Amino acid sequence: MSRLAALVILLLVCACAGGPPSRNTVNLNDPSLRRGEALLRHGAGSAELSPMDPVPSVQELGAQAGFGRAWKARSVRASVYLFDSYTEASAAEDTLRARVPEGLRGSGTVNGNLLVWATADATDEAGQAIINDVLSAFAGEE
Repeated sequence: MSRLAALVILLLVCACAGGPPSRNTVNLNDPSLRRGEALLRHGAGSAELSPMDPVPSVQELGAQAGFGRAWKARSVRASVYLFDSYTEASAAEDTLRARVPEGLRGSGTVNGNLLVWATADATDEAGQAIINDVLSAFAGEE
């Protein structure tokens, strides 16, 4: 087989398979994750966000799925996790509250089977206000 033929076959295989998944892809086919994305977006207002991996990871927290977002203009980072139940999400929130890294402020809330966990630098007062807005959106206090 010529190199050109091999390259064409390789490209076709990659194209058919969709190529490698992007690093921060969120499967928004899940209605709960779509709801979490909408609530986070509502709480963020007009802020520009970047995708990021949830911190801690979905596996580390024992969640089914999750995604993260970082504010481009502030130190705020938010992770949304999907759990089997409200009880599991609440237990994970308690775990996170007990281990906020030094130098950060962290806060979260549970909405059904979703947990949002957000952090900001301890000195970032505007970041704390953003966290409060996100938590309000998740708590239904729009």
